[in-house]
Amino acid sequence: MGDGTTVEPIHVIVATALIPPPVVERMRGVMPDGVTVSHAPVPWNDTFAPAEIAAEWVEPLAVAHVLVGFPQQVLGLVGSAPALRWVQYYGAGYEGAPLAELGAAGIGLVSAAGAGADGVAEFAVMAALSLARRAPERFAAQQRRQWERFTTSELSGRRATILGAGEIGTRLCRMAAALGLEVTCVRKRPELGCPPGATSVVGPREILTVFPETDVLLLAAALSDDTEPLGPEEFGVLKSGALLVNVGRGGLIDHDALLAALDSGELGGAWLDVLPEEPLPETSPLWSAPRTVISSHDATATVSYPWNVAKMTARHVQRWLEGAPITHTVLPLGPVPGGSFEGT
Repeated sequence: MGDGTTVEPIHVIVATALIPPPVVERMRGVMPDGVTVSHAPVPWNDTFAPAEIAAEWVEPLAVAHVLVGFPQQVLGLVGSAPALRWVQYYGAGYEGAPLAELGAAGIGLVSAAGAGADGVAEFAVMAALSLARRAPERFAAQQRRQWERFTTSELSGRRATILGAGEIGTRLCRMAAALGLEVTCVRKRPELGCPPGATSVVGPREILTVFPETDVLLLAAALSDDTEPLGPEEFGVLKSGALLVNVGRGGLIDHDALLAALDSGELGGAWLDVLPEEPLPETSPLWSAPRTVISSHDATATVSYPWNVAKMTARHVQRWLEGAPITHTVLPLGPVPGGSFEGT
């Protein structure tokens, strides 16, 4: 720890099957000295039901100080980990996490924001390019074995509005600028200035002033208590034929208003990787909305993401032991066992 204080051995348990055994093994190699890592491969569950505790998980859970996984899915595991000090969330968004329960138990929570930022930003660019060059229609023509030519528009020289200036939004600003787009960033605190790649910045209250000139609208913001979803007024002023990509949160959009804009033809196309309800019910009209692509909230599902989370966890454990601040802390971390200071 650097101050002569002796702490107890630290135990980390990776409680998700989304981090496979080879990555867990690599994770052991980047942890601070004296930190052990065990694995409880809890299966993914879309409903986030509490996991049943396998017999082989009982012992490592009993001594775990740090748990890596989805707290709303593994709340049963948390209850079987009396020494637990904090949870490293596997995802960036934590809206569904049981914050009250964790807070009451004195268990901290750290988001993995940034672990998948490059992958999500690339996904959003891919989606925008696919919509602009009518890739879904080309794939459909191929399935029909039909030779068909499509007139499309390039993105270069057009205007993109990017909602959000976090880990993903800032990367999108740079990527969009590299494609030749003129970029406006919408951020809660416009006084912080333009992220690299953006040429202008506005606050949320000013989006109606930039939407009439927006050709590509990229949503990469998180949800907060004061989030107002894009509704009829916003879609009413958005430039005719504009393309929409949402890799932020489903709650950023009034989907009835979105469907109306698609049905009327005013919206040129939409790619939705985040939905109002997940999994999206089979009866949802979004499945058959015109010029719309639905993906299953998998923009972060890259081969590098588990390793990114593993490396991030190791950095966070090191900073916790040092008493240093940890970025994206949601709930205060419990104290280092045997240490003389509180975690951040």
